[in-house]
Amino acid sequence: MRQGFFFICILCLACRKDPAPLPGKSLLLFPKNNEICADGIIISAGKSKILFKWDASKNTDSYVLSIKNLESGQISTHTTDKTQIDIELDRNLAYSWFILSKNTKINKELSSDIWKFYNPAPAQTSFSPFPAELLSPKYEEIIPATTEKVSLKWSCTDADGDILNYDVYLGNATVPVLYKAGVKETSLADLVLDRNKSYFWKIVAIDSKGNKSHSDVYSFKLN
Repeated sequence: MRQGFFFICILCLACRKDPAPLPGKSLLLFPKNNEICADGIIISAGKSKILFKWDASKNTDSYVLSIKNLESGQISTHTTDKTQIDIELDRNLAYSWFILSKNTKINKELSSDIWKFYNPAPAQTSFSPFPAELLSPKYEEIIPATTEKVSLKWSCTDADGDILNYDVYLGNATVPVLYKAGVKETSLADLVLDRNKSYFWKIVAIDSKGNKSHSDVYSFKLN
């Protein structure tokens, strides 16, 4: 009986398949994060071609490059089995990008970090801040009833490094109104808000030359 049991165990181990290897995370190389991309091939006054590069990731048979126009919100995707690809983009705009490493055999994918860059116009010397990234409250977060005060937190970068201040927009409508102007920090703390209501907020970043950028609009609800 014991020999038969051992035989069954050995048979099960022999038949067991190792789990399929998951794709790895790609390391982004170029365009650099939070920088001006001046290395594109100029096509016209309004367009240039940029060579996106990233490191190969393990267990990956294809990559999907995702590029977002940070002004319009439009997203384009491009699939390749290489680790670089030329993409034609409009100039005088900020973009974000990331790579999806895909293993099509097991239908699995893994995202890289998200990087931002600015594609400059001819002879451009001043650049708008990158749109602020809203950190807290998170998108569609539900604030528990035990929380008496709410703090808004965000982060923002600028290729020129000359962000002057922020305008905070907050309200119950999907298009929030100006709540506080000229905020110097990247947070607004201890807000006392009405319960059982949904709020919408966004951040407008302003630099020393008057250039502005608008973040996405996030919502949250107070129980």
